[in-house]
Amino acid sequence: MDETKVKAICWRLTIGLELLTAVLAVPTAVLFIIIGGMYTFDKSLLVVLGATIALFSSYIVPTVRFLKLKKLLRKTIPESFQNLNLLEKQNIKLQLLEFPKKNSWYFLVQWSFGIPFAAFVTFQFFTPTIVESLPYVILPLLIYPVLGVSHFFLTELVITEVLVTKELKDLPLESHTIPKVGIYARIFFTMSAVFSMTLTALGYLLVAEVTQFIQLQNAELTLVLMAAFITVNIFVLTSLFVKAMKFNTIQMATRYRELADGDLRESVPIISTDELGHGSISLNSFILNIRKITSDVLEESDKVKSDAKIIATQTQGLTQAMMEQASSSEEMSAGVEEMSASIRSTAFGAKKQNEITIEAKDLVLEMESSIGSIHDLMSLTEKETKQMEEETKLGQNALLSTLSAMSGIESSVDHTSNVIQVIGEISDKIGLLSLNASIEAARAGDAGRGFAVVASEISKLGEQTLSNTKRILEAVSQASISTKSGRDAVSNTEKTFKQIESSVHTTIDLIKQSSVMTKKQLELVKNVKESFEKLTNRAMEIEQNTNEQARTSEELAKSIASITEGTEYLNQFASDIDKLCAALSNKAANLRQTIDFFKI
Repeated sequence: MDETKVKAICWRLTIGLELLTAVLAVPTAVLFIIIGGMYTFDKSLLVVLGATIALFSSYIVPTVRFLKLKKLLRKTIPESFQNLNLLEKQNIKLQLLEFPKKNSWYFLVQWSFGIPFAAFVTFQFFTPTIVESLPYVILPLLIYPVLGVSHFFLTELVITEVLVTKELKDLPLESHTIPKVGIYARIFFTMSAVFSMTLTALGYLLVAEVTQFIQLQNAELTLVLMAAFITVNIFVLTSLFVKAMKFNTIQMATRYRELADGDLRESVPIISTDELGHGSISLNSFILNIRKITSDVLEESDKVKSDAKIIATQTQGLTQAMMEQASSSEEMSAGVEEMSASIRSTAFGAKKQNEITIEAKDLVLEMESSIGSIHDLMSLTEKETKQMEEETKLGQNALLSTLSAMSGIESSVDHTSNVIQVIGEISDKIGLLSLNASIEAARAGDAGRGFAVVASEISKLGEQTLSNTKRILEAVSQASISTKSGRDAVSNTEKTFKQIESSVHTTIDLIKQSSVMTKKQLELVKNVKESFEKLTNRAMEIEQNTNEQARTSEELAKSIASITEGTEYLNQFASDIDKLCAALSNKAANLRQTIDFFKI
């Protein structure tokens, strides 16, 4: 639909509705007013003038309706319609379906304004009587039902041209969203309009004639004219009703005939709000589902046929593969048995390895204990050796003091020897003196006899002194020799102590190095112990894993045996599948031929 067609539809609806009003309602209304009001010829012309002025004055309402409808129809132009979302599109379709019902308000406004305005214009030329005014009051009962029903059907027929367009035809709607004006209501209001016009017009005239309220001139001609106008109104009204029903029914019948021929390509347009319009929703839903099912069946049948050929091709390869698998499974079974034996041997070796590792771990623990004891002894020896070094230093100092004292003794001995030599010399002199005294005593005679005794005693004392001096000199010499020997011995002892001190110092250094080494050995043994613990745990895991592998290999051997049996069964099953695939392919082809009846 384009802009030109939108304008054409708006003009056609507006002109059609106004023709209905001008051709059907206005002449009938004017005739009813003239006859029922007993107007003279001159006054009848004024009634026609007033009706004409009111008719043209009320065209403002059709103008508003024209603009409203044009605005709504412009939204259905493809360029604008494509930019709307689904909800907006559905709302436009609902507004079009509701437009015939809403149009009733336009004619009500138009005639509710037009009748009083026509009376007002007419009564400007003369003062009406009650008889002349009364037809204007009764006129709505005569005109409103016929206009309402005729406008509704004509609007619905014109709007149908929009609803059958490609943009709106297949647009889905929910049934509960569509306002329903059922066939029963349509027939009821159509019949009511017919009876209302007939009873109002003819009944008013007959009652007036019988009651002598008015005097009809040429009553037969008047009634014939009124009956003729009423008949025309009834014919037009029923024609519109039948045309609306027929258009909808033809659409449904055509769709059913196409469905009977298997044509699923078209849907039924929703062009009314009666049961047929609501039924179109269900029918379209049914067509859509059948179309989808048929499309899916066609697609699936092609897939089944194609897949059946593929399966048939693959089953041939599967059969060959099954035979190869059976041979491979036998070889695999033999290999698994060998592997199982190897795993059992590995499990036994892992068990032995675990035992050896545990023994090695125990030895490492013992070695750790021994090295720890050695380290403790080395620490104790280091302490004792340091004490020995200190004591050696003390002994060396004592020897040095002794050596110094012996040097003093040696000096004293030498000095004593010198003194003794002096004493010896004195003793010699004493001997000479005693000899001289003896000589002198002998010379003195008796007077010198006592002196001789003294000289003799002095000589003896000198001899004893000389003798003792020799012995002392010998002892001092011996003591000097001994002192020298002692000094030499002490000197040698000092050298020995120095050597001992050096040896002790070296020993301490060696003990320190040994202590450091034993400490490192303890750390290394600790690491070795941790490594052996990890190795033991790993050996236990290996033992468990190898045992588990042994059990798994046994189960695998059983599974391979089952696979071999299953392979033989599958080989037979593949042959059966090959046959079934051939049959399935034939059935798929038959199904495709059957479904090809439907056109989608």
